[in-house]
Amino acid sequence: MKLTYGHFNYIPFESSWGILLKASALNFTRPLQLLNEISRFQQSSRPVQYWRGRAIDDSKLAEALSLPYPAVRRAFIDNLVECTPFNSVVYIRHCAKCIALGYHSVFFLLQMIKRCPWHNLPLELCVPCSNAMRLGLFFSPSPGGFVAKTRCDHFVFDSSGSVYLNSTTPEQRNKYVEVGLRIEAWLHAASAMKDPVVDYAVSLLHAAKVESTDFNEQAQFVNIGLNFAITELRGFPFPNAITTRPIPPYRKIGATYSHQEATDFDLSAREVYVRYRCVRRYLYKTYVKPHLECYKYLSSLDAQSRHGLDCRCACTVSAAFLAWRLALHYRFPADGRAINLTTPSWRFRPTSPRQIMTLWITQFYAIWTGIESRCANCNRDRDRFSVELSGGDSLMLGADVISITSVDVDKSSDVTCLHVCSDWLSRQSDKRCSMRLRGMRPGITPCVTKPAATYAAATPQFHSPAASADA
Repeated sequence: MKLTYGHFNYIPFESSWGILLKASALNFTRPLQLLNEISRFQQSSRPVQYWRGRAIDDSKLAEALSLPYPAVRRAFIDNLVECTPFNSVVYIRHCAKCIALGYHSVFFLLQMIKRCPWHNLPLELCVPCSNAMRLGLFFSPSPGGFVAKTRCDHFVFDSSGSVYLNSTTPEQRNKYVEVGLRIEAWLHAASAMKDPVVDYAVSLLHAAKVESTDFNEQAQFVNIGLNFAITELRGFPFPNAITTRPIPPYRKIGATYSHQEATDFDLSAREVYVRYRCVRRYLYKTYVKPHLECYKYLSSLDAQSRHGLDCRCACTVSAAFLAWRLALHYRFPADGRAINLTTPSWRFRPTSPRQIMTLWITQFYAIWTGIESRCANCNRDRDRFSVELSGGDSLMLGADVISITSVDVDKSSDVTCLHVCSDWLSRQSDKRCSMRLRGMRPGITPCVTKPAATYAAATPQFHSPAASADA
C-alpha cells in the first residue's frame, strides 16, 4: 500500500492522530478505512486504538507514507511510555498556536501535560477532533477539487491549493525536535525508576470528555507520582507544562505472601482477634499514649457530642485511633471478638497474619491522613465533615493510601502500600494540640479542652473529625 503524504508534511513528535488525518485528507479516504489497512488485528466492533503502536502496524504505516520508521514510531504514545491497555477512548487536546501551524504533539495525549511545552498555552479539549477517527472527515466539493476538514475546523485541507499541511518554519521545526527529545528522555528516565506510582502518573492518557476542576482520586495519584519523579530526576524539563501540588513525605509498607504462613494460620474470629490486639497495642503505645487525655475525652463523648469540636485544634491521632477501632468492630456489635479485615481492593483478601496486620496498620494511617487533610480543609473553607465507616465483609483502603498488588490479583499476591509518613502526621497532631494548650485556661486538664472552654464560639461552625459510633 502506498499513500500520498510528502515528507514536508511531517513535523517531529507529531501524534498518530495528526499523521493519520493528514493521510486521510490527502488520499481522499475515511480514517477508519485507512486504520483497517494498517491495523495489527482483524476488524472488530471495537474502535481501533489509533494512538497505540501495538494496535497499529507502525512499520507498515511508515512504508506506506515513505517516512523514516523512527519518525513514525514516535507518533504512537505507547512507544514512548508504557501505557495501560484498558483505554478504549482518548480525547484530543490542542494548543491554539500549534494546531494553527498544523501540529498536534504526541505528548498532548498524556494526562500529565496540561500546557503546551512550546507556547505555554493551556491545552483545550476538542470533542469533534476526538471523534474524527471514528466519524471521519467532512468532505465537500470545491471549485478545483474538494475540501476535507473536521467539524470544528481545527483541521482543513483544500485539494485545489497547496499540498502542504503545516506552516512551520525551519526554526520552529528545530524547536519541536529539541523540546521533544528532552521530554522523551525524561519519560524514559521516569520509566527506568521502576516505580508503579510513577509509571501510572507519566503514562495515564487523557480519557475524560470534560476537563475536571476537582482534585479527585485519580488526580491525587498522578500528583503523587509526578512529585516522586520530579524529586528523583531533579525536576521536569518544562515545569510550566505540568501541574503539581506539594505532598507530605511518603513511606512504603509491604507484606509478601507466604504460602506456609497462610496454610498454618487459622483464619477464625479468635485468631484474628489475637492479632488485632497486638496491632492495637502497638498503635496505642507508639502514637496515642502521648495524647492519652485527648483520647479519653473523645471516647467519653456520645455520637452527638463528637460533632461539636473545633477542627482547628483537633487531636487528629486520637480521633484516628477511635475511628479505626470503630471501623474494625463495625457490623459486629454482638460479638466482641469479631474484627473486620482490611483489603486494598474488592478482589484481594489477605490470608496470612503478616498481610492482615500490615493492612490494619495501613488502615490506621489512611484514616489519620484523611482526618488531618480534612481538618486542614476545614480551617481553610470553614466547612464540616465526618469520617465514614464502610460496611461489608471487609474494609477498603481509601484514597489516602496507595495500594499496589499484582495485575492478576489472587490469594497468593504480595501487597505494597504507600502512606503518609507517620512522623509527619505526629508532628501535625502535636501542633494542633499545642494550639489548643496555648488557649487554655489554668486548671483545665492538659491536652483536653472541653467545648465550654475554647470551642464554644466555634461550635455552630465546626464538626468533630472523629467518627460517630452509629455511623
